[in-house]
Amino acid sequence: MEAKATKEEKHAKRPKPIWLKWLIRIVLGYVLLLATILSITIIVLLGTFILVIIDTFSSTSNLSEFTESNLVPLTNALWNLFTWLIPGL
Repeated sequence: MEAKATKEEKHAKRPKPIWLKWLIRIVLGYVLLLATILSITIIVLLGTFILVIIDTFSSTSNLSEFTESNLVPLTNALWNLFTWLIPGL
């Protein structure tokens, strides 16, 4: 009975292969990169919509010019990067 317990203890203490640890780190890093890019894209897009709505109710067109010249290209670039990083999308 004790021989069986020691065999299980040896099996439980067996270290994970190095390549498996690195594979998990690389996959989690990739997912984190995708999540970061997507979250920044969503925040910039929401900011764009808020500025357009504010510009609609105000009498100025400065916010519209700012969003068209700065935020829209940034959103497009981030979205293109996100879709480029996901194969088949």
